[in-house]
Amino acid sequence: MKDKIYECEVKRQYLIDGQRVWRWKKSPVSEVSDGEEIRCYQCQGKVRRHKQRVVHGPKDHVEHISREDSEKCPLGHYFEK
Repeated sequence: MKDKIYECEVKRQYLIDGQRVWRWKKSPVSEVSDGEEIRCYQCQGKVRRHKQRVVHGPKDHVEHISREDSEKCPLGHYFEK
């Protein structure tokens, strides 16, 4: 099923040449901590994270917050071909 995206981009801070720099890094949704800024790795749209609640339920994943983003993203549930 579309819009069950198991990877996303996470904004993380790195030390490069003595400077603190924020960069986006692709990461599995299951490794994202609460409070971290995330986005879709395909369209860079805002996404919300869903955690697995029960053993037989859906795995940790993200879905687009905006229907418009979902319509324009190849990973989106509402993607218009």
